[in-house]
Amino acid sequence: MNAPKSAKALENKWGPFIKNVFSRLEMGALTYGDTSFERPPGQLLEEIEQELLDQAGWSFIMWCRLEEVRERLKQLK
Repeated sequence: MNAPKSAKALENKWGPFIKNVFSRLEMGALTYGDTSFERPPGQLLEEIEQELLDQAGWSFIMWCRLEEVRERLKQLK
């Protein structure tokens, strides 16, 4: 029986994912100073909220682009 997709993803993708997270943390510490772990929880929540809003905005842009592709594909039929 084949392993579940989630198990395969963890086995094959978790390492590169963590390396990317580590790299971003390291870059942030170098760029903005290594003070994030000392910031008050309220400031961290604000940062998370801003990042989530950014992700939603980028996702909307990507969705719009995909809709354009879908429309073009319909015209090819």
